[in-house]
Amino acid sequence: MNPFERVSIIGIGLLGGSLAKGIRKLGLAKSIVGYGRNKTNLNEAKNLGIIDDVAIDIELAAKNADLIVFCSPV
Repeated sequence: MNPFERVSIIGIGLLGGSLAKGIRKLGLAKSIVGYGRNKTNLNEAKNLGIIDDVAIDIELAAKNADLIVFCSPV
């Protein structure tokens, strides 16, 4: 059983992608959703199995998420 049903990661770059890989490796989430400005990174992360879905906007990324992690520069 996964501790989280759905984890959303805002910012799938070096930090967000690495975090998603760790969550996947440890089996901490049933589903990992990615959101970010760089569509190339998002699509590559999905194709590599790092994330399960790409959210087209931040509201959809956050919807029904058990955990939201912000991995973007401030």
